[in-house]
Amino acid sequence: MYAPKPDEPYLPVSQPHLAVFVTNSTGANNDVAAGYIRPGEIGSDNIAIRAFWFNAYSAYLGCDNSGPGGCRMEISGYTYTGFTSDELLAFQQNVTIPPCPSQRGCQLQRVDFPPIMRGLSGLQIRAFVGHEQRIWFMDNLALGWYDNSCAAGLQRAQVHG
Repeated sequence: MYAPKPDEPYLPVSQPHLAVFVTNSTGANNDVAAGYIRPGEIGSDNIAIRAFWFNAYSAYLGCDNSGPGGCRMEISGYTYTGFTSDELLAFQQNVTIPPCPSQRGCQLQRVDFPPIMRGLSGLQIRAFVGHEQRIWFMDNLALGWYDNSCAAGLQRAQVHG
């Protein structure tokens, strides 16, 4: 989903839209069947094809939280091993995003990802206040292809879906 609507708390970094992940009321789990993208995950259905792997550099993030405490953003990088049909958790980073007390006109926070967030098949973001999963907002996600060769580009161009 894209925002802002008049009632969205965060301003986009790059006008006019920002991404919004709306969690379900029961929270998302990490039990994933092969080839399935987790709730809040960015990735490809073609995880076994190395040409679709990517590097994650940074993002601007916000959380549905009026305070008083911060919001814990759980950022997980997944890699496809080729030995099984599953992705493995390669790295997890937790960052705390300050609350947005007014729930209007708040600034997204830049989060830089460490160099280990390279060669990913999936990137999942979840937001929590206490143990409760929350809606999160994102803009300017900086990604790049892990394999930026001409051959990999041609392979991506030939795959549909």
